[in-house]
Parts: sequence; C-alpha cells; structure tokens
Amino acid sequence: MAGDLTFAALDAIVFVTGAALTAMLAMMQYRVDRASGRVSGYLLLWVLGFIWTFGNFLRETLHLAGVGPDAVVARVAETFAWSCTLVGPLAIARLLQSGIGATTRASRLFQALAWGVSLINLGMLIRANLAYDFRLEDSGYPTASFFVALVNGVVALVLYFANRPPAAASKTMPRYFAPTAVLFATIHTSAILFSMLFPGMPGKVMTAMSLIARHWTIPWSMLIAGSLAQAHYADVVLKRSLWLLTSMALATLLSFQVFHAAPGLPLLEMTLVMAALMLVAPSMLRAVEALVDHGMLERPDYAQASRSLEQAFRRVEDADQLIAAALESVRTTLSVDARWEEAGKPSASAPLAAVHVNCRDRPAHRLEITATHQARTLMQPELAFLNSVGTQLEHRLDGLHFEHEQRALHLREERLKRLLTEAELKALRTQVDPHFLFNTLNTIADLISTQPQQAERMTERLAECFRYALAKHARDLSTLDEELGFARQYLEIEQVRFGDRLRVQLSRGDALGNEAVPSLLLQPLLENAIRHGLAPVREGGCVTVQAHREGDRLRLSVEDDGVGLQPNPRDGVGLRNVQERLRTLYAQAAEFLIGARPGGRGTMVTIVIPLHAH
Repeated sequence: MAGDLTFAALDAIVFVTGAALTAMLAMMQYRVDRASGRVSGYLLLWVLGFIWTFGNFLRETLHLAGVGPDAVVARVAETFAWSCTLVGPLAIARLLQSGIGATTRASRLFQALAWGVSLINLGMLIRANLAYDFRLEDSGYPTASFFVALVNGVVALVLYFANRPPAAASKTMPRYFAPTAVLFATIHTSAILFSMLFPGMPGKVMTAMSLIARHWTIPWSMLIAGSLAQAHYADVVLKRSLWLLTSMALATLLSFQVFHAAPGLPLLEMTLVMAALMLVAPSMLRAVEALVDHGMLERPDYAQASRSLEQAFRRVEDADQLIAAALESVRTTLSVDARWEEAGKPSASAPLAAVHVNCRDRPAHRLEITATHQARTLMQPELAFLNSVGTQLEHRLDGLHFEHEQRALHLREERLKRLLTEAELKALRTQVDPHFLFNTLNTIADLISTQPQQAERMTERLAECFRYALAKHARDLSTLDEELGFARQYLEIEQVRFGDRLRVQLSRGDALGNEAVPSLLLQPLLENAIRHGLAPVREGGCVTVQAHREGDRLRLSVEDDGVGLQPNPRDGVGLRNVQERLRTLYAQAAEFLIGARPGGRGTMVTIVIPLHAH
C-alpha cells in the first residue's frame, strides 16, 4: 500500500481535512480561553490534533510529489507529526483537572504525571531521532510512545475516579458523550494493537486498521465539538465541521470520477480545488445550518420569537409589564427560569447567563437565566437571542421613558395653553361686563326722573342679567338655551328704554338647545344692533336672533332692519371682543361674518362655530 499513489492521495485528503477542522476548533477555543484568562485542555487537544494531521499531510504530500522518505523535509515532517505525543499528556491532564478542581492534591498529581510522561516522550523522541537519523517509523518510538500513553491514560483515569467528588458528575456533557468516547477509545486502541501485534493480517484488514489508527482526529473532534455545550461556539463548530466534512467528501467523490476518467490529473489537487469551491457555496452552508438547527438541535425560530416579543412590547405602556413580557419570552423560548435582578447585588444562585440592561429612570439591572430540567443548551443562537431580548428591553424602556417625558411635557404645554386661554377669556369678559353695565346704568339714570317705574323694572332685569353673568363667570361655554334666555332678558331691558320702537324675534330653529356656545356671546351683538342700527331710526325696528344647525356646525345670526352698515364696523369694542373670543376658543374653526341684511336695509352678523353637545 505504501506505493499506491491513490491511497496516498486519499490519506492526504483525510489528513488535510483533519488539519483544517482542528485548526478551526483551536482558533475558536483560543477566543474563549483568552476571555477566561486560562489555557483549557480543549485548546491543547486541538493543538495536538493539528500537529498530528498537518505533519502527516505534509509527509503524504511530499510522497505524492516524488520526495523520498530519506529526504530531509520528509523526515522533518514525520518528526513534526510525532511531536504531538509531547502535548497529549498535558491535554488529558488539563481535561481531567477540570472535573476535580484546579487546587486539589489530585490536580497537582495530574499535572506532575503529565509533565513526567511528556518529558519521557521527549527523551525517547530525541533518542530515536538521533539513533535512526530522524526516521521515526523505522524506530521503536511509535510503539513505545503508544504504550507510555496507554499506561498514562489508565493511571490518570484511576486517579480521576478515585478523587472525583460524588457530586462532580458532568453537568455540561450530554449523556451520549461518555459511552461514545469509550467506544472511540476502544476502537482506536484496538486498531493500533492489532496493527502492531498482527502485522501479517490480510491487506484490506491492515489498511482498515491503519486508517483507524492514523485518522482518529476527525471522529474525536466531531464528538468533542458537538458535546461542548458549555462552549459558546459549540454549535458554530458543529455547523462548520459538518460543512467542511461534507465539502471534502463531495469533492473527493467528484475527484474520483474525474481521476478515473483522466488518470493523468492529480487526485489531491483536484480534491482541494473542488473542496475550496464547495466551501464558498452558500446553499451548502444554509443546508448544513438548517440540518444542525432543526434536525439535530431542534431549535425554535428565534427570529420569530424576537418579532413576537417586539409586538408584545408595542401593546405595553408600563415598565413592569415590559419586563414581565421579556422574562416570559425568555422562559417560553429557552425553557429556562428567568429573573430580573438589580446590577451589583449578588445572585441567589449562579446564573447560566446574564444580560445587563441600563435604564434611564431606574438603577441598572440584569436579565439572568438559570437552568431547568427542560432547559436548552446555551449555544450561540441562544445567547444571541438572550442578548437581543436585553437590547430590545433596554431600547423599549428608554423609549417608554422618553414617551413619558414627552407626554408630561405635552400635558404641561396643554395646561399652559389652557391657562393662557382662560386668562385671555377672562380679560375679554372683564372688558364686556363694565361696558354693558355702563350703558345700562346710563339708561336707568335717564329713566329715573321721567319714568321711575320703568327704571325700577329695568333695574330688576339688570340684576337678573348680572346674576347670570356672575354664574357663568368661571365657565367659557353655556348652552344655546341659556344664551337665548340671557338675550331675551337683555332685550327686555332695552324694550323698557325703547318701548314700542323695539321689536324682538328669537328662534332656535332646528337646534336642540343643548349646543355649547361661548358665554355672553350674543349680548355685544345685540347691543351693537340696537345702539348703532335701530337707535338712529325714529320709528325703531326689529332685532332678530336665529339659530340652526348645519351638519356638524351651529349657525347664529343677529340682524336688524336699522340704518345699515357704518364705516369700519369691525372696529367697535363689542365686535372686536366677540372675534377675539372666537379665535381664542376655536382658532380657525369658527367664522365671523358681517354684512348688509339680505332683502332690505339693516345689518346682519353671522357666527358659525363647531357643534359640541354641552
């Protein structure tokens, strides 16, 4: 088999796959170890696998390139591959130390044993290289290092189970890991023993034993990477490992077809090129990710869970309800217990993970999760979902705080506007009342000497008018019936003065009478109509007040058949006051119209206001 170039090419393909896989695992584990500030046994394990696979890949590639085993580069590659035996004991010791604690006496025994075995292997490696001129395959070093490693592993396992606390059962590895690891170790060890003890076995059996003994890195890497639930990158490794292995397997199958069709093409180069092309295929990556997420890990749709949480946040306008919604989303999606703790305070129990949430209107808090018997393994998507929940919650709490500030500011602005409006209305009202009182008292004074009974009657009506005015002083609006009643009382006062010269018509038309109108709105208009419209006419005239509805608006009209419009009619105190009040109460929604009375002489004032039930 040594001279079979096809077998050597397949050997090199498997070795380069293992080298790429272990290098990827080592780089990811290095990130985790750098964050924790310690070198873990897993990192040493991946380094060990990379040394073995990459060294053998170089040796097989040199063989395919026609470089003989006696060449310097071939012997250096072989020595580099077997130098992994110096790292193996350290990796095993570091892994076993994590199960019993790093400060115990047994931990120190593990460390001493590992360094001792590594030094023994180093001595044997140097001696074999010097004795056999760096031809380790021809020396007894592979066999000697295997038995040393076997004895080291047995002693380490005995020490581990003898010193492990009863409660130190693995909480991070799945149940299938231990039996699968024992099965892999048994198969790997048996393959090496059979190949050493029975060198005359049939060629196909020897080839199978050789492949198992030499290519142990891929199955062990897949088992450990897929079982490292405590590592945040475990699912990423699983996806990329399957992606890599699938690409290499498909590339190898395709290259075999091309190789048999055109034997002159090198199998290794074709496989590497095809594998590189497949590795950049996004459809393959998506298929592998879907297989891992839905087929192997049975993950929920975290994107949909985030959207559902966002919709739940939109329906909530209270901070406590926001926090409750976030906790419920985490509990439901990840099957864990979640709690909301203030940052800086110690937790009642060690959380699986925590996300800090900064709040504007309260101290910083943590969103913590603890395991349940149904808890999902916390891998990259689970932690990303937890971080997403924390980020969404923080942004929504900030938004809610901002909304509350804006609402409070809006309420303050509305209150200031209302106070300003009330002040303006009071100022306008205080402008009307003295004006009306002054004119009425003048009339009463004129009547006292000539018509004392009418003066007395006028004084009573004046008292009723001011009783109404005082009652409405604190109110901006009155009903239409109240305003028409006040207008009737006012006109009765004027009728005492004018006698038969003043005729009055009041009608509310199709209005209900409960429509809201500004208080004391009609009096200035009636006073203006009598004083400037009818008083100059010897025979007097008629004043008409009408109201009727126009859809969602109320139309009020005050008209007289007197002398008609005077120059600059809007400059009077009464008319200007009415317009200011309408603008203050209704802005642009009200209309004020003044013009000639249709169908004859006189003046007509029309007011149109929005219709409000009182």
